[in-house]
Amino acid sequence: MASFIFIFSYIICVAIFGFIMIVVYITKYKGLPIDIWKPGAAWTRALIYFSFCNIIIAVSGTLEQIFSQRLFTTEQIINPYWITYCAFCFIYIFIAYWILWSRMTLTFDRKYYLGSEIVFGVIWGFSTGGLLLSFYHLWSLTNIPGWALYLLSFVSIGTWQYFIQDYFWDIYISPEHDTPRSIIIKTMVCHIPNVAISLGFLTIWNNYIIFISFFIFALVASTIFQKFPAPWAKGEFHAPMVKPGIGGLPHGSGYLGEKKIENT
Repeated sequence: MASFIFIFSYIICVAIFGFIMIVVYITKYKGLPIDIWKPGAAWTRALIYFSFCNIIIAVSGTLEQIFSQRLFTTEQIINPYWITYCAFCFIYIFIAYWILWSRMTLTFDRKYYLGSEIVFGVIWGFSTGGLLLSFYHLWSLTNIPGWALYLLSFVSIGTWQYFIQDYFWDIYISPEHDTPRSIIIKTMVCHIPNVAISLGFLTIWNNYIIFISFFIFALVASTIFQKFPAPWAKGEFHAPMVKPGIGGLPHGSGYLGEKKIENT
């Protein structure tokens, strides 16, 4: 009963917060052209999306599992295979996001807002990691074999991430931070391997909290190294360039002007 009350209260609070953000967005930013990027609008859109993610996390039963599980079991912490795989995931994410991703990212001389960047990255990581974990959790309820659980989860996650990243996040949330070349490299070297490796760890060991930690670790880096402006930041910012995609809908194309890539 206590668990039900907590989850129900969580959903209500998140839904109210999301509704407030929708009202704020309609009041302040409705009709904002796609070629104008404002920090306040981006944060508001992101918080609406994070609210949606967290409602799904709670409704799917994933949140209850997160709070009911231990970080790891005694058997796992003394298992050299578990230790090796877990360490490998964190090392790969560090190399992929904290080194490679950062060096392939445009910042256009934006300033660091380290405090707000860390806060945004943690919320982004928990919300995204939790939502993707929910795909896995829901498939796991079908009691299908491990290989099928991995495959169906990977396809579900990949499909969701492709559309939400390409047709929403990289247009309406992030300021311009990529080129057509960096989009391809990041997808093949960072994003797909991160999901494949992390999902493999999850499928074998079933550590929900550690799976989310992988995404928090990766997305804190992404937020910092693209120098994501604080909601109160002033000035003009490069809006993401777009081109027609499926059904003529705009999707992120990457920066096609003068390229200036900084080592942040």
